[in-house]
Amino acid sequence: MASEQVHTFCRICEPGCGLLAEVRDGKVARLRPDTAHPVHKGFCCHKGVHYLQVHDDPDRLDRPLKRRAPRAAESGDFEPVGWDNAFRDIADRIQEIRGRYGRNALAIYQGNPSAFNGAYYANAARIARGFDTRMRFSAGTQDTSAKYAASEAIYGASMAHPIPDLLHTHYFLCLGSNPAVSHMTLLHISDPMAKLRAVRARGGTVLFVNPRLIESSTPDTGEVLLIKPDTDFFFLAALLHEIVFRIGFDRAAVEEHARNIDGLPDFVRRYPPDRVGAVTGIAVETIRRVADEFCAAPSASVYMATGVNQGRLGALAYWMLTMVSLFSGNLGRRGGNIYSRGIADAVRGTKRRRADPYFDSPLGELRTVSGDLPAALLPDFIEQSDEPVRALIVVSGNPLLSVGGEQRLRRAFEKLELIVTIDLYRTVTGEMADYVLPATDWLERADFNFLNTLGVALEPYVQYTPAVVEPAGERRDDWWILSRIQQELGVPTLLDDPDPDPFAPIDAALRDAGTSLDRLAALPCATEVLPEADPAHVFDIAVQHDDGLIDCCPELFRRAYDTAETHFAELAAESPGQLKLITRRTHYMINSWLHNLPVFDREIHRGNPLWMHPADARYRGLVEGDPVVVRNRYGAVEAELQYDESLRTGVVAMTHGWGQHRAHGLGVARHKAGVNANHLAPTGRDGYDPLSNQSHLTGINVEVLRAARTADRGPAEPRTNE
Repeated sequence: MASEQVHTFCRICEPGCGLLAEVRDGKVARLRPDTAHPVHKGFCCHKGVHYLQVHDDPDRLDRPLKRRAPRAAESGDFEPVGWDNAFRDIADRIQEIRGRYGRNALAIYQGNPSAFNGAYYANAARIARGFDTRMRFSAGTQDTSAKYAASEAIYGASMAHPIPDLLHTHYFLCLGSNPAVSHMTLLHISDPMAKLRAVRARGGTVLFVNPRLIESSTPDTGEVLLIKPDTDFFFLAALLHEIVFRIGFDRAAVEEHARNIDGLPDFVRRYPPDRVGAVTGIAVETIRRVADEFCAAPSASVYMATGVNQGRLGALAYWMLTMVSLFSGNLGRRGGNIYSRGIADAVRGTKRRRADPYFDSPLGELRTVSGDLPAALLPDFIEQSDEPVRALIVVSGNPLLSVGGEQRLRRAFEKLELIVTIDLYRTVTGEMADYVLPATDWLERADFNFLNTLGVALEPYVQYTPAVVEPAGERRDDWWILSRIQQELGVPTLLDDPDPDPFAPIDAALRDAGTSLDRLAALPCATEVLPEADPAHVFDIAVQHDDGLIDCCPELFRRAYDTAETHFAELAAESPGQLKLITRRTHYMINSWLHNLPVFDREIHRGNPLWMHPADARYRGLVEGDPVVVRNRYGAVEAELQYDESLRTGVVAMTHGWGQHRAHGLGVARHKAGVNANHLAPTGRDGYDPLSNQSHLTGINVEVLRAARTADRGPAEPRTNE
């Protein structure tokens, strides 16, 4: 039987690994790593090659569904509906709701997969404007907004993120990331572990900072400093303290590229190693040694990811990280932290508009970050009496599992008069929806690696892929679905053109860079490798302040000085037996959307156990396999205890994105539902950093007790004391 080979790429996480799809009789028969890809060269993780189980999943949505049962019912009762009827009813209901409550009665929530959908992502701003609402939320405030807010203040643009030059660095300091499992974020890189092994092979140093001896740490990469959760800011501040006050720095070199230099020492003098050592759990002499080694290396780079972002001081930590790079002479230096331009100067589209981004609202003083309000406040916006949210459109997201405090959010959702989800599946959030609309997956649509070109690619390239196969059933692209809703609302859209082209913004950017989609389609692997990043582009392009200078001490950050001291005092006063909950990434899951794959149904991870160091378990009279209650002031969950000697003592871990027992549309996931660790996360004003809108989802105080569970008892329902 003849088959066709289609060069495409994965869109599960940020590397976008090259894949080769084998197509027979109009169906994808196999996915495998693309050995011909000029950048990835055959590297791909098991999640990408097993994606075919998502594509072929019988639980996938094939047609629009309309709700019949009341929203408070345990499971939704849905019936098929035609696209046109669905769009007319959705638009009529939005207009009626807005007539009663105002334009901000409509909210939009965007999930992470949207960022890996090139046609949608390239038009996302236009589509967002078409809905004419301030109530915009996204998964970004659960994972990356700390970096966006910090970069906007430091560089003048939210998408200015100098990345570690791992191809040339002699010292790599990596905080809150586990590249072997998560492949890094806001850093597009092929085969990250090979890059780290290469650093070590050429005589360099790789040092991880994490509360756990992560899988990325091997004899061929580097060691781990076991830090106490949610203290990375203080560790980075102490490193900077050593550089500024003991090791010394080239003031003239810093002044060439930066301003407000003197304000920085005034701040970091509060955090010498002698003061922060006990709070971070890292010995004073170790902090000093790391500072010395970082500054003595021929080149040094530094990076942090969600394990730091999701703490209470993620934005301040990114500030300290940037200043460590700048004051050590490694920012904008080969082997240090560099800006990778890609095909366009993406930072210019994210330039800061106002020095003070805050505004008054019925919920108090707020800001947006990259257009988004804090998702931790979504239930508050629904429940407020002044212009409440009463309609919600969710695009490839699952906020009931990804936002802190599911029980409170679920109660708020019951007050909504319209919920629309656009997704591959009827998710836990979709189970509460009035309309569940079927989206294409990434094998069913043409695409372009748009996100990978926006200034954070270590090996920059551009790639086009045609749709590998035609969409099954009545599935349609996200941009088309949203545009049709807007058409019914009377809003100008892409669909007003007789021959709509969602790739027009992408092709325009490519043509400005001297290439085009047509050219890409004709190249081997439909891929063009771009020039290596110029280190000087950090200062020439990434910095978007009008004076062209990095702000070493942004006025905006002063809002958080007292907050940092308050957190320090709380940490210093905590009992030595206080347990801290962190998120544990695994090879078998990503967020909440691979749970329905049988291949990832691994016994030890089933049910989302609580991982604890054996010493902590013995201290509490617990043994592996015990049912335990994990609780705090925000809620409680029940889980099975599993030992993990890789954890720092005093730290427990669970995996994000579980809790699928209400996902009646997901046959596999529902039967290994597990528990949602975000029941233990703070909500409302306590649930996020007002500097960055970043949710607080790691380093959360908990206590663990043995639970009573009978043999015939099913999965425990999450409990809350709200």
